[in-house]
This record gives sequence, C-alpha cells and structure tokens, in this order.
Amino acid sequence: MAIQILRAITQHVNYVQMVRRCLVKKSETAQCCDHSSCQFGQWYENDGSDLIQGMGVPEATALWTEIGQHHEAFHRTSIAAVQARGADTQRARQMETAMLQRSTLLVNRLLALDGIMSQKTCAA
Repeated sequence: MAIQILRAITQHVNYVQMVRRCLVKKSETAQCCDHSSCQFGQWYENDGSDLIQGMGVPEATALWTEIGQHHEAFHRTSIAAVQARGADTQRARQMETAMLQRSTLLVNRLLALDGIMSQKTCAA
C-alpha cells in the first residue's frame, strides 16, 4: 500500500515541477489539465479509491475526501498561474504561491494517509 502512496506523491511532484518550469521559463509550455486528467487524478478516482474503500477505516475515508479537495484546488490554481504568467506577473506569482501551498497540504495529507495504512497493516 505504501508504494501506491509514494507513487502518487511522485506523480504529483512531477506535475508541480512541470508547471514551475513553465512559469520560470516563459518560453516553455505546460501541459496543465484538470484534476481528473492527470496521473494522480486518475489514480485517485480509480485504484486509490478502491484502496481506501477496501480499508474500511472512517478516518482514512475522511482524509481521502480532503485529499480530493486539495487536489482539485491545486489544479485550479496551477492553471490560473500558467494562464496569468505572460499578462499579469503579480497574479501569476500569487497563483503559484497558492498552488505550492495546496501542493504541500496535499502531500502532507497523503503522508498522513500512509501512516494510517501502515498502522492498519501492522495491526492485521
């Protein structure tokens, strides 16, 4: 189970890096997408959801919902940052900051979920 969480975090971090490169190197284009189209989003909606449902742990289910909310907000702000980068530098920076804050929350919640999963595995 932990490997799935680690893979999800890696997919998310790769997306963050792609967006940041686009913001720093204005000539580079970002392949921004909505929250359900990225690799993490596809995992979240399918295998990840199956994993959480299979656990049957209410705390994990609540955390999973929060992770989804942070992930969706992360994508909204990443798209806004890229859209503003050429026309409104100040807004692009604000959206980049918001994006990174959401990213931090998302990764922290995934790590908390990993802790719950580890406890369940050890108890079994």
